Amino acid sequence: MRFLKYEFSNWEAIKPTLQQVDEEGNASWIPAIVAVVELGNLCIQWSTDEEGMKVCEAYSPNYAVDILWNVEDQSLASNIVWPEPCGIHVFAGWEEAYAKEYCEANPDAPYCQAPEPPVE
Repeated sequence: MRFLKYEFSNWEAIKPTLQQVDEEGNASWIPAIVAVVELGNLCIQWSTDEEGMKVCEAYSPNYAVDILWNVEDQSLASNIVWPEPCGIHVFAGWEEAYAKEYCEANPDAPYCQAPEPPVE
């Protein structure tokens, strides 16, 4: 299995391609998919209000979706994103696997750098 994060400018058009519909019209995810979490348009610019509380000033135009795959669909590869672990959402038990793949995709990211040994 594989846990990947995506952003789509057209999720409502993509979503039906990942679903199957039964005779009664009920939609379910294709067998390659274990689970989907639709996160929506995430905040990309924060500020604080007069009380010091975080306030979103701008949302991403792209729709964020997390998918846990049995078999990854390569047709979505161009929509994969790598936010720093673990952020808004992670499937329980997949934190370490996502962090490993994140560092493989982003080896120079500060998150992936080993701490400097203490100077004695």
